[in-house]
Amino acid sequence: MDELGIYLLPGRVKDPARAITEAIDAERLGLTSAWIAERLDMKELGVLCGAVAASTQRIRLGMGSIAAGSRHPLMTAAAGSTMQETFGDRLLLGLARGLGSVLGDHGMPVPKMAAFEDYASILLRLWDGETIDYDGPLGRFPNLRMVDPPTAPRPRLLLSAWSPLPKATALAARLFDGVFLGSELTVEAVAAVSRRLDEACERIGRDPRSLKLYAIVITAPDLSPEEELAVVNARMITHLDFGGVGELIMRENGWDPEPLRRLLRQEKLDGGGTADQKFHRSELLELGTQLPREWVETGCVVGSAAHCAVRLREYLDAGVDHIVLHGSGPKQLEGLVRAWHETSVSGTP
Repeated sequence: MDELGIYLLPGRVKDPARAITEAIDAERLGLTSAWIAERLDMKELGVLCGAVAASTQRIRLGMGSIAAGSRHPLMTAAAGSTMQETFGDRLLLGLARGLGSVLGDHGMPVPKMAAFEDYASILLRLWDGETIDYDGPLGRFPNLRMVDPPTAPRPRLLLSAWSPLPKATALAARLFDGVFLGSELTVEAVAAVSRRLDEACERIGRDPRSLKLYAIVITAPDLSPEEELAVVNARMITHLDFGGVGELIMRENGWDPEPLRRLLRQEKLDGGGTADQKFHRSELLELGTQLPREWVETGCVVGSAAHCAVRLREYLDAGVDHIVLHGSGPKQLEGLVRAWHETSVSGTP
């Protein structure tokens, strides 16, 4: 199933070793990528991706994503080349500017777009074996090099953005191998992103097919209403609370922002940290009941396994090359995988 991967360890975790079991189960199901979103407590990307790679045989490892402001570029380049040399050509390295609401709380910068472009360019040049003397918006990096240049293929470098705006779209076309989108985007919103990326490639003479599009889709097949509330609605609250992300999702999907404004006016949804840090589970579930049903059904994929399979194919038809299933664990996805095999390319069960 080249089109389907899985997002490991969604949300806060206290047992990061669970990523290993989830990845083994996902590979057994036939899913072809496993992604981890970094949190700087129990979800450090280098450790977890290495553990997952050592415990599996072929599933691709997705770093989703390294925030450029959190690491010196040489550290990121070393992580990428070490993974590739150790485990083969399996790494998909998502690179993001990062969220100010997260990085800023820890005194880490969010680079401007020019600095972010320089960061990506430095990674590519280091992996090509160059020695770099850099003095620019990122800082001063004299004699930047990998003493032992990598011999394995470099990682695929993906621009990670919830939904890339014009500058990021143009940058992706110039430098990156792919784009990694956030969740809660409708099929129509993703199709619009795909068109913008194609147009950006065409303007510079690049084959649009060479810029791959990866998209996270929160997916809850055959779950009870209680399970769906936890997997989908509560997760949506966390994402919509990220600084600026909720407003971006509203705009890209064409949704009425007033329900989001009402949610954000509630106690605790106006400070630092993420919603799953500020609220107890029961409070998140209660907030989740206040989301419009339209947002759940069009920004996520819910319902029977057969219905979910058809809905996911709509994202492929919209221009997505690879879908990262978010929220449900491998065991919850078994019925969807069966339905996927039974569903024709046209989307008819």
